[in-house]
Amino acid sequence: MDARLAGAESFRALSRGLRGIAERKEVLKQLKVELREPLPRVREGIRAAARRDLPARNGLGAWVAKARITASVRVSTSTRAGITLKAGRNSTGARSDLAAIDRGRLRAPSWGKRTKTSWHTQTVPAGFMTDTVAQDFAAEWQQAAIEAVDKVVRRYGW
Repeated sequence: MDARLAGAESFRALSRGLRGIAERKEVLKQLKVELREPLPRVREGIRAAARRDLPARNGLGAWVAKARITASVRVSTSTRAGITLKAGRNSTGARSDLAAIDRGRLRAPSWGKRTKTSWHTQTVPAGFMTDTVAQDFAAEWQQAAIEAVDKVVRRYGW
């Protein structure tokens, strides 16, 4: 059986089983903990991709690699689970737009001037974060989710 189909069936069994138990919140909390397990490897992969793919000149790759990367894990009693990664970094005066850098756009001061009118947009290689997660870690995270759900389903005998 395909891993995706097995995972979907496990999620359905989990959904049906969670409706009838009192410790539903504890089970979902443990499931969230297990879904976060690959996060340290994903963080290191994203940081390595930023240093590798973004321009090293003027330290952009190293600066982006120091960004804080967090994961928000949502699990519901239906057949849904989701993981959202967010990266952020404070810059002079405001929050930096790392999502724009991931899309390939970077705002930079022209000739070192920092007035409102002296900034320009420059292009950088897109996808240091999204491509890295999709290519290197999506399958691992999906497998971790399936294993976590299977573990709960076996534990309660659903």
